[in-house]
Amino acid sequence: MPDLNFVALTGVATKDATIRRKASGQIKAEFSFEVARPFLRATGEPVSDLFLIDVWGDLGRWAADNVREGSKLVIFGTLNKESYVTRGGGREHLTVVKAKYLRPADEELIDGKVDIEELKKDDWGRATLASQVNVVDGAIDGSAFDFFTSAVDE
Repeated sequence: MPDLNFVALTGVATKDATIRRKASGQIKAEFSFEVARPFLRATGEPVSDLFLIDVWGDLGRWAADNVREGSKLVIFGTLNKESYVTRGGGREHLTVVKAKYLRPADEELIDGKVDIEELKKDDWGRATLASQVNVVDGAIDGSAFDFFTSAVDE
């Protein structure tokens, strides 16, 4: 049985999604994605993480048509380690989020549903973890799921 590899992100696309057609004929969209952390540096500057997002197949086509710089999104997927050979012949490694589900994020998804102070802690108790799971559940219930299936089925 495989192990669990699951990531849930909310944030903002920092680039328009672009399509790449692989030699195999598969279609992949990719874009960069910024996730704000719930705290500030000592200087008062916000802290965020930047991820490369890969989206394959029909969902990738949807992303290429709809994801623009500044788009607020919910993304569920997997973390994948990839490597490639540089032009200079060296090997580079990167971690990519392979999106398996994405949709526009609404403002109410997280607001008031998680305790930001609890998220800042180095360890989470059951209540904090449960609130995060509830956010994930809220992102895929009812209208969110309907949006996803109708967008890909078009």
